[in-house]
Amino acid sequence: MLTGEYDYLTTPEESQHTADGIEGAEFFEMKEIGHFPMSENYPLFKGYLQQALETLSSKAGARTGIRRGATRGA
Repeated sequence: MLTGEYDYLTTPEESQHTADGIEGAEFFEMKEIGHFPMSENYPLFKGYLQQALETLSSKAGARTGIRRGATRGA
């Protein structure tokens, strides 16, 4: 879950609480961003999005035994 520090519609505290209730969920608070991060500050949002995708990729690889960037049969 990604939530902006200045998101007053869905606060970081609410998002953290939701993530805590979902097994395997990850929560990232995006500093200096509000409710529409992709419009407010795309370069900053992109960094948080990449971090979240890398975390998901690592978790998926750990479950399947496939390392990120690895090819089958290599």
